[in-house]
Amino acid sequence: MSFLLRCILLLLVLVPGGCQEKKPLPPLLKVGQRQLSLTQFERDLKSSYPDLGSLPPQDQYLLKKQLVNRLVERELILGEAERLGVRLTPDEMDQALAELRGSYTSVEFDKALKNAGQTLEGWSAALKLRLLTEKVSKAVLAPLSQPSPEEIEDYYRNNREQFRRPAELRARQMLLGSIEEAEQILQQLKKGESFADLARAHSLSPDREDGGNLGYFSQGQLPPEFDAVLFTLPKGRVSDPVTSPYGVHLFLVENQRAAGIRPLAAVSEEIAAKLAQQREEEVFQHWLENLRDNTQVTINWELLTPKPKS
Repeated sequence: MSFLLRCILLLLVLVPGGCQEKKPLPPLLKVGQRQLSLTQFERDLKSSYPDLGSLPPQDQYLLKKQLVNRLVERELILGEAERLGVRLTPDEMDQALAELRGSYTSVEFDKALKNAGQTLEGWSAALKLRLLTEKVSKAVLAPLSQPSPEEIEDYYRNNREQFRRPAELRARQMLLGSIEEAEQILQQLKKGESFADLARAHSLSPDREDGGNLGYFSQGQLPPEFDAVLFTLPKGRVSDPVTSPYGVHLFLVENQRAAGIRPLAAVSEEIAAKLAQQREEEVFQHWLENLRDNTQVTINWELLTPKPKS
């Protein structure tokens, strides 16, 4: 499981909120000096699996065990944040909140949370956990070096088939409002005017800003009616008008690339990112396992065991 996915899963578990229990209860879970009661666990369980009650008892028990293990990891990370003195400043929280809220107003954001079945308190607690996890992970992963050119080349040599690509085209398009307008543009193109310049001036498509550039693509990535024209169009040729639900299109094929293995130079950054991610996952997993081995963890499984019906 990737470090990012692990963090996302941890965030799905709401950090216990402000509700105070009426009387102390035996903890379900102890992780070092941190503990979690059965009441707190059941709140997290309801948030994570709102339809749990519709499942058979044994399936419920398995999901409860999975949640317990995720909670152990969460508490390990939070405990390590405390040990390392990792803190979040009010400015860091405010900045993260602002970035995630985006253009929502406070009222709109609160409504969106409510529609998602969340509270601002629980959502903020989950955000705080994510930010703390990122800070802790930086300390854990900081000593890692980047993949060397030799490692990248070895990976490429041993996994060449991963980089096989189908036949591809690089093309431009114009989206116009009518056949008549498309025919007029065709006449201008035949006189030698630039397809990209005319696309910027007349196209209704968002890619007009880039002269209608569609980049490289293979068959199946665009609508079938486009493929039928583009993959039979010679390089440098402008198509006849093509109608679609969006309007009328003109296409220009600028380059054709045969199927084959992408060269190392084209994929080296991709490989470096992949190797770095793999290394981070391995180091983080080892760190988390080591942390668990060296932290006293006590789980009262009896509290979760399905009770036989009387």
